[in-house]
Amino acid sequence: MGDTMNAWLSRMDIKPGGETYRAIHDQTKRIAACRLTFFWEGDDRREGFRKTSIVDGGFSMTDIGKAGSQRMLWQPTIELSEAFFKALNDHPVPLSEAAIRALKEKSMSLDIYIWLAYRLHSLNKPQRLTWTALHGQFGGGYKLIRQFKVYFLQALQAALAAYPDARIELEDEGLVLQPSRPPVARLTA
Repeated sequence: MGDTMNAWLSRMDIKPGGETYRAIHDQTKRIAACRLTFFWEGDDRREGFRKTSIVDGGFSMTDIGKAGSQRMLWQPTIELSEAFFKALNDHPVPLSEAAIRALKEKSMSLDIYIWLAYRLHSLNKPQRLTWTALHGQFGGGYKLIRQFKVYFLQALQAALAAYPDARIELEDEGLVLQPSRPPVARLTA
């Protein structure tokens, strides 16, 4: 991300400072403490689940925000869980810093952008998603699907502006996701 937190924040057009550093430090602690549980049903009517985490451990300084653009003697570090690290390597999600910067004030649009970046470049054929399924994934704050749909469509427009190669078709029943180029070209060795 850069030599210093200050450098990365500047690239993201986020004003560096004590309040920003404290917010990032707080969010980092929340992610580190997060436990994820995934549930699924197979075609053979069998169910499964898996528990995992993103972070297994780490080290940080207690004077977060005081270093500014100055290098710290010890850099804060985190140790990703083996399962999360393997998932990142097996299924990387290419994201554009310009898109993240453009969507930084629009949390649902950023969520949709990241979701589309993950899904679209790995599709082999079109995939239909109903409004009910989309509401289940993105509409936690909306009781009614029709209320969610209006907000989701607005957020989708911003996400598509940040990901112009995304191929999406809007239908009355939901969306059709089309195979698309990733938002960031793959590096070739």
